[in-house]
Amino acid sequence: MNNIHPLGLFVALAFCLVIPQPALSQSEKLGTVGFTAPANWNKTTKENIVAFSKVDANTGTFCIITLYGATPGTGKPESDFRREWANLVLKNMKADADPKTESTVENGWTATAGGSAVDSDAGKAFALLTVISGGGRTVSILSVFNDQAYLPQMAAFNDSIDLGKAVADAPAPQFQNGNGSGLPQLTIADIAGEWGEASGFNTRYVDRATGVYAGADSVHFTQKMTFTSSGGFADDFFGLSNGRKIAGNTTGTVSIVGRVLTIKRKGLAKYVIRGWQELANMTVLNVCGPWYDDQPIPEHVFTVPDSAVNLDKTWVRKK
Repeated sequence: MNNIHPLGLFVALAFCLVIPQPALSQSEKLGTVGFTAPANWNKTTKENIVAFSKVDANTGTFCIITLYGATPGTGKPESDFRREWANLVLKNMKADADPKTESTVENGWTATAGGSAVDSDAGKAFALLTVISGGGRTVSILSVFNDQAYLPQMAAFNDSIDLGKAVADAPAPQFQNGNGSGLPQLTIADIAGEWGEASGFNTRYVDRATGVYAGADSVHFTQKMTFTSSGGFADDFFGLSNGRKIAGNTTGTVSIVGRVLTIKRKGLAKYVIRGWQELANMTVLNVCGPWYDDQPIPEHVFTVPDSAVNLDKTWVRKK
């Protein structure tokens, strides 16, 4: 890692915000999020995500800035950060599980930033995550880099983000608390329809004694689940594991008892319903799990929304 000083990172980034920034290209939009792309960086996009990368083949330095568009929040900025850190960083890189964070508030939005040194597929680097929370939504910016010379470009990109005023499209996801209030009882009819989920991870292995590279695993998947109002279930799964295609279609039944959604195929997969949100163009269902067959669900999963965040999943049904 070249010239990275983690303890001074936030100070350096804040300083970059008040000095002249590099030239940037024209403004763009990712859903409701406005931003200005770094000039002459490589750009890649997929649904609700845009990434910019810069690599210097001569020096081996690199920087990847990824913007994740607006998604439902938990209602608490620190909880939003912990969830996004677990999903975007810990699932893909070896990193500090609980990094120090700093927060600022402006125009109804709370920006929470934290970072740590990481081991990634590209080698040793530093990951800086900024999660902006407000109006029941979150927007995340993840920068992974190995030279602090990229700090001005990172600061300029963060500074270009335009979210407007933090006004919710709909009430924020409602999390039921310990006395059973806050989340209406969902029925099979409520969840009937086609739901989608996409996820993945990359894991890099090194020899514990020598530190020499010892292989890697890469798994990415998309899943389409269909629930019927009569309790039927169908699953259309497609994934790639280390370049090998995995596909399958299964059927079964679904039931809801209290806050536990159970899918029955050859065995049982149980999920705790944690949130439900109606947006203009989609419905979002937040669940935690699965727990299989007779495996007990810990009580704290029902009463503490921040617990077991590594098992949280977001299912989306388009309107």
